[in-house]
Amino acid sequence: MKRIVDWFFTIPFLAAFFSILAIFHILQVIASFISYSAHNFVLTMMNYCLIKSFLLVGTKVRICGQDHFPADRSLILISNHQSMYDIPVIVWTFRKHHPKFIAKLELARGIPSVSFALRTLGSALIDRSDPRQAMPAIKVFGSYVEANHFAACIFPEGTRARDGKIKRFKPSGVYALLDSMPSALIVPIAINGSWKLLRNNLRPVPFGSKFSMHVLDPIEPNQMNRKELVTEVHRRISEELERIE
Repeated sequence: MKRIVDWFFTIPFLAAFFSILAIFHILQVIASFISYSAHNFVLTMMNYCLIKSFLLVGTKVRICGQDHFPADRSLILISNHQSMYDIPVIVWTFRKHHPKFIAKLELARGIPSVSFALRTLGSALIDRSDPRQAMPAIKVFGSYVEANHFAACIFPEGTRARDGKIKRFKPSGVYALLDSMPSALIVPIAINGSWKLLRNNLRPVPFGSKFSMHVLDPIEPNQMNRKELVTEVHRRISEELERIE
């Protein structure tokens, strides 16, 4: 019976979700000819609509923790990664800081709205199989984010945790950001529950899944060396996930 209920709500959810991506793709293209600000505004509103679409499957996203950070400093957002649904919540929560992402090169094509935004709004697209390309690209990206006081978001696990269990962090990308963003404030983020929405690969989406994002206390980069910093961020996120469970 539950599976029937799940399918009943999954169909309108998927219709709404992919319609939002398609409609806002057109709006993004138009806005990109106007100005960066117009394009970024359209992207922000798209992510707001995506978050609201979760209500169709009985999921209300809960956002906890600090949401006010200095406007005159760049941010490095370090988060665990559970599903594609993490992205809209991060974009909306940190919208005042224009979050940019480090994403795999494969995402540059084929996904309405998402691929266009990654290509045109300053995110870094890296070839994970080629560190010689990836590290310089991340440093160039970090310098751009630092100069504009934006937020750089990185998922150091390198892939999604499909069972919700945090993986070991791969530190090289974080190190590259720290080198190119010396004034940035480090913001750990713990995401919990978004993996459940993809537990069945959308066939169907479980109704009533709990999904929360917890913005943890920021860390000044000069408080510890970079190896200790990555370890500390992983520890804080892990402990927060254990506390939530």
